[in-house]
Amino acid sequence: MTRLLPIETPYLRDQAFSRLREAIVAGVLPPGSPVVIDDLAASLGLSAMPVREAVKRLVADGLVEELPRRAHRIAPLTRRTALDVLEIVGTLMIRAYEVGVPALAAADVAAMRAALVEAAADAADGDLTGALAGIHRMHGVVYAATGNAEFARTISAIAPRFDRVLYLWYTDSLADVESSYRHDLVLALESDRREEAVEILRMAWRRFRDVIAAREDEE
Repeated sequence: MTRLLPIETPYLRDQAFSRLREAIVAGVLPPGSPVVIDDLAASLGLSAMPVREAVKRLVADGLVEELPRRAHRIAPLTRRTALDVLEIVGTLMIRAYEVGVPALAAADVAAMRAALVEAAADAADGDLTGALAGIHRMHGVVYAATGNAEFARTISAIAPRFDRVLYLWYTDSLADVESSYRHDLVLALESDRREEAVEILRMAWRRFRDVIAAREDEE
């Protein structure tokens, strides 16, 4: 009888990847901390193999770093790395809005408003993970409107690194940018001021950059 691979193996690997990524973004696994495969596997109730595969994917995504002697650590978070991620995510998002906003239908704008309301409710409850998911749903409407799946695919791959910046560095200054620009952006779309909506996004990313650039790295 032909031996087949267990059907649950990819599923366990994907689950381990998602759980570890969430823990890194939320700071449960803090920047610079060592990655010990056996300890993580025990914590997740899994064998070492799916966790090891998940860590490889996290290395590829820039959330985990490889060290000598096959060791790993959670990628450090510095002002420089945050600015680098911000530049890439911002450039892609702005271009997606330039392409996608002209194609938005009224139902699309309504979906963005609904996602924004959900994100605001989660933020008010202190659920930053839920709030970030709502924000991604809001922007995802525009990515879909571009007709180019690469926008969503590429931004989704790097977005967790920017989410980590928001999660771990959520100061009053960042909160001010976060709370104002999305409301203004959707309001502009609801009023059919589409070019203004794109400009609101551009200005928000400039403000993000200013806030992060002014931050001092921790010793």
